[in-house]
Amino acid sequence: MKILYLLKQEPDETLKKFIDEHKKANEVTIIDINKNKNYDEVVDSIFAVDKVIAW
Repeated sequence: MKILYLLKQEPDETLKKFIDEHKKANEVTIIDINKNKNYDEVVDSIFAVDKVIAW
């Protein structure tokens, strides 16, 4: 499964644990939307994955 994390803030320890667990069995992409202002790329990334998690 392809999972995309859209981060609006720095990940806390709980989120880091979720990401680490997801990486064990899935393809994980992380985009910090505060740093990545290329919204075309962000939208394309959303449609290219199976699950999106916003934090």
